[in-house]
Amino acid sequence: MASLKDVAKEANVSIATVSRVLRGDKTLSVADSTRERVLQSAKKLNYLSLTDKKKTSLLYKSKKSIGLIVFCSKDYEFEDEYFTGLRVGIEAESARLNMNITTVVRQGSNFLEENSLNDLDGVIVVGKVIPEVVQVIYEKFNRVVFVDESPDPEIFDSVTSNFFGATSQLMKHLFSLGHEEIGFIGGGETIHSTSSPLELDVMDNVEKLRYLPYKKIMCSKGSYNEENVYIGEWSTDSGYQMMKKALNKGNLPTAFLIASDPLAIGAIRALHEAGIKCPEQVSIASFNDVEIAKFMSPSLTTAKVFTEQMGKSAVKLLKERMEGREVPSKVTHPCKIQYRESAVMNSRTTLSV
Repeated sequence: MASLKDVAKEANVSIATVSRVLRGDKTLSVADSTRERVLQSAKKLNYLSLTDKKKTSLLYKSKKSIGLIVFCSKDYEFEDEYFTGLRVGIEAESARLNMNITTVVRQGSNFLEENSLNDLDGVIVVGKVIPEVVQVIYEKFNRVVFVDESPDPEIFDSVTSNFFGATSQLMKHLFSLGHEEIGFIGGGETIHSTSSPLELDVMDNVEKLRYLPYKKIMCSKGSYNEENVYIGEWSTDSGYQMMKKALNKGNLPTAFLIASDPLAIGAIRALHEAGIKCPEQVSIASFNDVEIAKFMSPSLTTAKVFTEQMGKSAVKLLKERMEGREVPSKVTHPCKIQYRESAVMNSRTTLSV
């Protein structure tokens, strides 16, 4: 009769791993492929008794299958640490709670016709979608959690960050440093329909969670000027190009609120090339607190967004729905301002270039 040692050798894992897999140890963190290899090796060597087979069968049936609908390309996800962090958090918490991500549908895929989604126990949606798409998703899955978007808190579970509060804190910080003329550099709000991203006018398409509080605060000070607002794509190159536009226009504001660290990195590069010192001549504040932010010169004053925790919270909400919770829940994580070198006391009013 085969032993645990035989099964371990066949599956190329340790005896301890074989033992924990076969007894259904939920605290064991191994890849699904490893777990399956152990079970197949035990079956091949006739190690499992009938009772053991029933136990392992029940173990796999109890593992929930979930899907991700991600409205950004894989390349964009890996380029932007914001979406990478969300994905890492979702995967880590899914593994911890014995939930298996079996399907990932991305931007460009016609998920409305994906038969593979029909057998899922729940879905996590990452990104912003129009009401039409929200309704279609909800009709297919009454267990759905939205991340980075909250379509209707009265109906749907969602996880967001308090960008409004973080924007207010950053603006308060810049005002405390004597800045009155503050520009804004941001990205467009990619909202997805059933076929492709919508084409909107630039100012209609601006991402609202950071821009609107910026505009509201500047208007309250009587200092809002749309000429100092630049909207483009969410990339380092776009930040560079938008700051170049601001430089070409002349009369730079004394500070800029920039909607993401990658945008800010590009903007600072453009300033350096033009011989404009940051922060001595132009102060910068941004969002996300990517890993490189504290190592830059100057290091970035930025609002830290807890993306991994957002991903984990989404999985927890989905699990609660699977366990019968009926009342919708919205989780809003705070941001934490990292005060660094890129924003200093204002020593001028305007700068002609």
